Amino acid sequence: MKWNIDYLESVGDWLDALTKAQLKSLAKELRLLELCGNELKLPHSRPLSGGLFELRERRFGLRLYYCFRQSQAVLILHAGDKSKQDTDIEKARGLLKNLPR
Repeated sequence: MKWNIDYLESVGDWLDALTKAQLKSLAKELRLLELCGNELKLPHSRPLSGGLFELRERRFGLRLYYCFRQSQAVLILHAGDKSKQDTDIEKARGLLKNLPR
C-alpha cells in the first residue's frame, strides 16, 4: 500500500535548490518511503525520538526529517545535509512539537 508524502513549504524551497543529481538520488529514498512507510529501516531511515524520523540519502549526505500523520500519511518537516545534522534535528523537533494534532 502506498503512503502519501507531503512537506512543509520550507522543504519545497530546499528541494528547489538541489542539483538534478541530488534530486534524483533523493527521489530513490522518497520512493522507498512511499512504498514502505513505517516499515522502512536503516540504512534508509532511522527513528530519532518522539515520533520524529530521519530519511537518509547517503550519496550527497542529504537528510529529510519527517513524522507519520493520519493513516498512510507522511509529513516532511525539515531538510538539510549531514554537515548541520544536529541543528536540523532540533529544528525538526520544534516543528513537530508545534504541529496541530
